[in-house]
Amino acid sequence: MPRHVECVDCHNPHGVSPALHVPLSAPRTVPPIGATMRFVSGVNRSGGKVESARFEYEVCFKCHSYGTAISTSRPRISRQITQQNTLLEFQPTNPSFHPVISPRNNDEVVSLRGSWRVGSVLRCTDCHNSDSAADRGFGSARGPHGSIHEPLLIENYDTADYTTESNRAYALCYRCHDRQSILADESFPLHSEHVVRGRTPCSACHDAHGVSRLQGNARNHSHLINFDRSIVTPASGGLRSRIVYEDQGRRTGSCTLTCHGVTHVNFTYEP
Repeated sequence: MPRHVECVDCHNPHGVSPALHVPLSAPRTVPPIGATMRFVSGVNRSGGKVESARFEYEVCFKCHSYGTAISTSRPRISRQITQQNTLLEFQPTNPSFHPVISPRNNDEVVSLRGSWRVGSVLRCTDCHNSDSAADRGFGSARGPHGSIHEPLLIENYDTADYTTESNRAYALCYRCHDRQSILADESFPLHSEHVVRGRTPCSACHDAHGVSRLQGNARNHSHLINFDRSIVTPASGGLRSRIVYEDQGRRTGSCTLTCHGVTHVNFTYEP
């Protein structure tokens, strides 16, 4: 059949129960399946089919892991490393990942807001949700049914080059990451230089889901580094046309690449 989704792919009308309202911003350990998705089949973190999913991500993996839907779809951003199988992107053995299927104990993420902390876990629907769920109370439309923000995002996330930094431009990121901390360069000493003065979008450097260990390594792809090739190009001029990021320790690293017409060769940054 043509690629499509039906209500019963995510919901069992005989298994739902009243939902306990949990704020979308509340951090948590690995959360169990929600009340509206009980007794629905899924795919677990190992790629095996399960008759009754225990976690929200297992339902999502039915369409967003292995299969023709992944192999025939085009990536939204042309990455240095291309991977559309989210099951592989979120594995806790990866060089970097957003913590969806397992907590990430990374104390270098100093920009987290409020009660978000080392060991917190995200749900898929913390990012992919109805836009009305972001600013309305309990009872509003929730879930990844539709949104004015592509691709089914709860908040706006601009990925175009030369985006002017603002609360709205990167509203999705600022749900968990403190804007003032980012712009004060507390996590990366050149954040404000890139994002504010250079008007470089977050997505130019960071791949939101993660980088699979099958394709990347901790030295070159920590901190979700996976460059947007439409913005970042190889360093040229007899430099073997390289695009290289190297993690050299806490808040220290180097880049060899060209961005906005400026060529970096082993350009090193440190606190």
